[in-house]
Amino acid sequence: MTTNKNNPSNCSIELRCEATEICIRKLAEGNEKDAESRTIEGYAAKFDRWSEPIGGWFKERIQRGAFDGTDMKDVVMCFNHDLNSILARTLSKTLSLSADETGLHFSFEAPHTSLGDDMLELVRRGDISKCSFAFIVDRDEWLYADKKNAMEYDERTILHVAQLRDVSLVVFPAYKDTEAGIRSLEERKAEFLKQHNDENANDRKENQDNVAVDSSTGNPATDQDTPTSAGVVQSESRRRLAAQLRLKERINHDN
Repeated sequence: MTTNKNNPSNCSIELRCEATEICIRKLAEGNEKDAESRTIEGYAAKFDRWSEPIGGWFKERIQRGAFDGTDMKDVVMCFNHDLNSILARTLSKTLSLSADETGLHFSFEAPHTSLGDDMLELVRRGDISKCSFAFIVDRDEWLYADKKNAMEYDERTILHVAQLRDVSLVVFPAYKDTEAGIRSLEERKAEFLKQHNDENANDRKENQDNVAVDSSTGNPATDQDTPTSAGVVQSESRRRLAAQLRLKERINHDN
């Protein structure tokens, strides 16, 4: 397992979607026949829940406390990540964001605009039930799948979110928009594997240079119980993804 701490300015913006219970808050009992308010609330993210496989090679979860100290000074609530379809904003104190035991909770009063009225109706009908958020991670932890642990996918735990950019009510998960962020994660993983492979190669060379000699035979001494430096094995899921991409390229070339 490896823990990464990154400079937020060098990290890509990532998008994730949460199928959550978005609801319209009820007015206090006795108010206008228990009518609904215009307050929409739900969870942008929930803690300690494994996601579905992302990019075909890793799953992730958000650790409780990941939003402690997160920059939320200017977070926009919008529709489908379209900043032209703004619904609320932390800067104007029309959007409330807070982390509790469950996850990152949001609430806002739908504006008296055509978009605000549309969101109320679509949430009420259940046509919109998903929330997506854009964020920058500055600390995460990875467990890479290999033959020893027999894991199907790499596992990522988000330890801390540096900045939250926007929260959106969405019709469909915006996975296509996550590709830039996933490429950045792939590059970080490749650098990690290269670094550790280089370190293991240096360790093997040092072991060869300092190999013990059996005085009775003059041959190199062997010890089956001698521990070797822990090599980092290229993940099985990553190899499968690469094979799929190569196959896709061949099909596209043939067509």
